[in-house]
Amino acid sequence: MTSLGAKGIESASDVSAQSKGPLVGLTSSFKLRKCSTPNCISTSDRNPGNFMSAWRAKSTQASETATEIIKSMLQLEPSTKIADQKEIPKGEYLRFAVPSPTGFDDVEFIVSNEGVPERGFDGDFPGNLVLFRSLERSPKFIYPFQTPIGDLGRQRTRLEALRQAIGARVVGCELIECYDTRLT
Repeated sequence: MTSLGAKGIESASDVSAQSKGPLVGLTSSFKLRKCSTPNCISTSDRNPGNFMSAWRAKSTQASETATEIIKSMLQLEPSTKIADQKEIPKGEYLRFAVPSPTGFDDVEFIVSNEGVPERGFDGDFPGNLVLFRSLERSPKFIYPFQTPIGDLGRQRTRLEALRQAIGARVVGCELIECYDTRLT
């Protein structure tokens, strides 16, 4: 456990997601779960509306990348609590509980020690592979239609801001420019 994590750990029991809302945490094979609720973004979802590409971090050490994610999350979202942090067979797992207008959002990361395989591209560089899932814990629905109220892109915006804060690149953007210059 890093000293940075101590700030959020002491109150993590107050924001435990296991008692209410969608399942969080890793599967038995140490993978992130797919999106099971509206207002969710994940690297593990096949639905194009919920999918976002993984990142390649600057560091090649999972612990360094995890520390950078923790620092940046706490700077970007000061009320964030660290709900879980642990080493897994292929890297590190982080879960944050982030206050939102509807209660809490859960943001999960796997920082892989393996990184992205060398593909021989000019733009390839070493770095940890970062997988993630960000979801609204308690989506609200409009009665009687049972249509979920959108989060106005809150999950996607949060993840993009974090990616920029840690200086990670989107996997697959090594050969073409796929960054919106208005955001930098």
